[in-house]
Amino acid sequence: MQLSTKGRYSLEAMLYLASSSVPRSGTEIHQATGIPFGYLEQLMIPLRKAGLVTSSRGATGGYTLARKGITCQDVLSASEGGLKLPCRKCSRNGECVTESFWDEMEDLIFQTADSITMEQLAGNLASMVKGMGI
Repeated sequence: MQLSTKGRYSLEAMLYLASSSVPRSGTEIHQATGIPFGYLEQLMIPLRKAGLVTSSRGATGGYTLARKGITCQDVLSASEGGLKLPCRKCSRNGECVTESFWDEMEDLIFQTADSITMEQLAGNLASMVKGMGI
């Protein structure tokens, strides 16, 4: 299973916002994460629509997390429509002898992504990596 660039970048942007106590501009997020600025602006649209990010204008404006407790699954659902294993699109659904394995695997991935918050990731990252724009 491979996460698209959209999902990876969305998680990175949200992680950066979770590590900050003040609004961050698109330029700041771009500089800290390396996400192309134009693409970043497009990523924020579904995150705002899902109520995960708020934005404000002005000299001290920027993006902030809309609330605490946002999970990786929340971000992936907003940006990717959730995580699905590639084989779930197989035309053999119902006939495949490994289908129950893939069902369980998908459930485990969902449960893990739904149990990790942006704050937890930011806390882990801050203790592991110094610098990195955070």
